[in-house]
Amino acid sequence: MKYLKLFMLFAVAAVFAACSDDDKSWNTNDATVAMANETISLKESKGLFNVPVSVTGDRNANVQVTVEVKEEAPNGAVEDKHYIVTSKTIIISPDQEVGNIEIKTVDDEEINDPRVFTVTIVDAQGAKVSEKATTTVTLKDNDAAFYDKLSGKWKMTSVNSKGAEQSWDVTVYVADEDEADYEKYIYVTGMMGYEWTTAVLEYNFDKTTKKVTLKWVLGTLFAEQVNFGLGGLNEVYLFGVVDGKLSAAADISGEVSSDLKSVEFTKDTPLYAAIFEQGGGAFTGYMWFNAYDIKMQR
Repeated sequence: MKYLKLFMLFAVAAVFAACSDDDKSWNTNDATVAMANETISLKESKGLFNVPVSVTGDRNANVQVTVEVKEEAPNGAVEDKHYIVTSKTIIISPDQEVGNIEIKTVDDEEINDPRVFTVTIVDAQGAKVSEKATTTVTLKDNDAAFYDKLSGKWKMTSVNSKGAEQSWDVTVYVADEDEADYEKYIYVTGMMGYEWTTAVLEYNFDKTTKKVTLKWVLGTLFAEQVNFGLGGLNEVYLFGVVDGKLSAAADISGEVSSDLKSVEFTKDTPLYAAIFEQGGGAFTGYMWFNAYDIKMQR
């Protein structure tokens, strides 16, 4: 009999617990939930990250939000393959302005286009759902992220038109992810031994061959307000040579080694640093330097 009473006590407690879970009290004041960000973009190697849900208005109790995830064309990110959602239902207390949907990216070793999915509020308890109910998440590939790895110190060598060897310690800079030049151009300073010189090179990654190439962007400003003793300050622009004439259309390009430690540029097309009058003036007829058979190593 003693054991029967004990069993009945546990059974009653279980019933009360179940009723308590099913009888949660949600906010009854005027509140609205919305996705805090229209878009989120991050590397597939990020790991854990949050998709924030904001709450506005008065609240006297908790708000519950439920979301769904969906692949987006043309290259959809697949749940449980490319990312994992910790929970699609969260509870936001009255003292919180933001709740978070926790997601973990799944890193792979494939070179791919960015993968996209959406996180959308599909239900809310204790709040209305705003029209801003969706966040679009872009998972960017990190397996072809050679661009960032090019930054740092390099040794640039070449020969001039007289066959004399020349070398400079240069620094490669890359653009930040939020800049328009990201994965499009790199910048090289330190040529001729001066940090205030800047050369621009076009960056290209071929996903098929997995090769990185760099191409000098010619006709671009290399240095300004330089005193060459020509009766005033001057600007310097980089050019190649086509049909014996300075040209911005010349192709001086090179392939980066697979270990990202060396580059060899076109041997038969020289790079020229032409001196112009300051302020976009006329060509002075003078060259600062020329360089054949350019190589970069580190």
